Amino acid sequence: MYLELVNSYRTTRKYGEDIKPRPPASEAQITEAEARLGTRFPKELRAMLLEMDGDCNFLLSLEEIIEYNEAMSSERFAGAKPLFVATDGAGGLYGYAVKDGGAESSKLVFWNHETGEIFDCEGAAADSLYELIKQFYDVSFGEFLDVVKP
Repeated sequence: MYLELVNSYRTTRKYGEDIKPRPPASEAQITEAEARLGTRFPKELRAMLLEMDGDCNFLLSLEEIIEYNEAMSSERFAGAKPLFVATDGAGGLYGYAVKDGGAESSKLVFWNHETGEIFDCEGAAADSLYELIKQFYDVSFGEFLDVVKP
């Protein structure tokens, strides 16, 4: 589902060649990353990583998820630090709100690196990782993709 969506953008957009899905991560690698970060990943993030380990553009690889999240100290955040999983390409990060040691699958947030503020993703993007990917690439390419549905 996620790989199919990303490949739709990769193959149908003028600058789609910048999107390069990586080979999938393994269940063991994901479990190890969860233990290292002390956060359970939501089902949709696990599913995406098992299909593709990031896309070299928007979605972070498992290794990058670990690096970004370990580099960000909890003191920078008023509440619980989000689990960052994607970048806007300009320093901002998308992630999941974290509660009780687990990332909340229906609670996607955006961290503004300039102000340090965290905003709830609004609209369809707040509902799922799939919709966040679709919204990001629709806006990035300035055209909307209607052919792929989950």
